[in-house]
Amino acid sequence: MKSVKQLISSTLVNEACGYLDKDPMANFPKLLNWAKKIVTKEQHKKDIEMFRNIVNDPNNNWNKLIQRYFKELNKNTQKKFLINFMVNAGMVGNPIIDKNKAKYNINIPWAILMDPTSSCNLKCTGCWAAEYSKTSSMDFETLDRIIRQGKELGIYMYIYSGGEPLMRKKDLLELARIHNDCMFLSFTNATLIDEEFAEEVEKVGNMGFAISVEGFEKETDMRRGKGTYQKVMKAMDILQKHGIIFGFSTCYHSKNTEVVGSYEYIDLMVKKGCKFGWYFTYIPIGKDAVTDLIATPEQREFMYHRVREIRETRPIFAMDFWNDGE
Repeated sequence: MKSVKQLISSTLVNEACGYLDKDPMANFPKLLNWAKKIVTKEQHKKDIEMFRNIVNDPNNNWNKLIQRYFKELNKNTQKKFLINFMVNAGMVGNPIIDKNKAKYNINIPWAILMDPTSSCNLKCTGCWAAEYSKTSSMDFETLDRIIRQGKELGIYMYIYSGGEPLMRKKDLLELARIHNDCMFLSFTNATLIDEEFAEEVEKVGNMGFAISVEGFEKETDMRRGKGTYQKVMKAMDILQKHGIIFGFSTCYHSKNTEVVGSYEYIDLMVKKGCKFGWYFTYIPIGKDAVTDLIATPEQREFMYHRVREIRETRPIFAMDFWNDGE
């Protein structure tokens, strides 16, 4: 059952979405005004003012990303992202989390990451999933129970990894339907994304994807198998066609750092429809790990600076998994 604050928040955002449908960028300040009525934390209030400055500056790179959000995502995804991610996960859930932290004297995360299955349809060089049992899966009832309990704690963001989460795509769709107040993100190789699946994702609106890609065709197929790159490009085209939110997930290593850190690569990801991008560095796993793929110190320093340059120059939210926690 939704809390009173959630109901009020959802009502405000629903009303705001009506304005945004007409003239998104011109009416975005109204959404920020409503957001100020919802938030209680000082940091959130500062974030709202930061967004206000961005919206008022058409030359700002983040302004261009917001414009992409309204131009490229379908209306249902826009609405679910605003309500489920920005409001429920970003604002409404936080006071509930804080209350339960104090009540149980434990740390409670903002998001829960879980592996629906260890099974995968690819065998990528150096992937830790290759070390997992291929038959281990969480049953639907367990996944559902975790989400229900998570919401009681104030958690509305759920991330799937694996294995390949989309080996369970029917179950993931059903979970998204049941928990339509949450946002779900799957880290996926994207080879199982097709038109039929995208149509269902468009209907639920609260599923996003971080698609594994290692550079261009040569670099991607080197680790993921011949033909994988073309399947990834096709999947991105399908998701973009349906206005579904997605981004890239790239592991940089000794053989591809200069490629995945190039503006040519980033510009392609933007063109294909990515709204965000995750960068991870290669970590050797297991007794037979391929150690010559470890990025050099110079390559890691290059990526540290390049990710920050991308944020300032390209309309995509680039994230550095290893260094953004500093």
